[in-house]
Amino acid sequence: MSKIMHLSLFLAVISALAGGALSFANQVTAPVIAENNARLERDSLMTMYPDAAEDDFKEIKFNMDSKTVQKVYEYEDKLIFNMKVPGYKDGTTFLVSINTNDKTVDQYYPLSNGDTKGLGSKVMESDFINNVNGKASDDSIDTISGATISSSGVVNGINEASTYVDQLKGE
Repeated sequence: MSKIMHLSLFLAVISALAGGALSFANQVTAPVIAENNARLERDSLMTMYPDAAEDDFKEIKFNMDSKTVQKVYEYEDKLIFNMKVPGYKDGTTFLVSINTNDKTVDQYYPLSNGDTKGLGSKVMESDFINNVNGKASDDSIDTISGATISSSGVVNGINEASTYVDQLKGE
C-alpha cells in the first residue's frame, strides 16, 4: 500500500512540474507568436497592395458575432477581412479583400492551411486564388473537387464576410 501511495505522490509531483513548465513556456512564447502573426499579417497586406503604406490600412472595430472573422481593415474602397475558417483538419487562415462598391473579391490571399497536403492545401494554390479573385463575394464560387471541405470553408468565409460589407462600409 505504501508503494502505491509513494508512486501516486511521485506521479502527482511530476505532473505538477510538467504542468508548470508548460505554463511557463506558454507565457514566454505567446507574445512572440502573437508578434510573428501580426508581422505576417502586415507583410501580407503589403504584398496584396504594394503601393500602400502600412498606415494606409485602418483597422475597423468588428462587433459582429462571428467565429471566423478575426480582424477587418479598410483600405481605399475595400474591406479586408482576416478570416480563420474550419476545414478538414486544421482549417485555413486567409485575407480577403472585398470591394465595397460592388462586393467583388478584389484579392484572396491565403496565409496558412493545416489540411491535407495536395488536397485541402489547394486553397493556397494559384488556380484557386485566380478562381476567387474578381468573383462576386456573395455569389457562388467554385469549390475544389477532392478538397470540398477545405474549399467550402473558404467560400463560406468569403460569403460571410460579404454579409458584413454594408454594415461596416464607411465606419
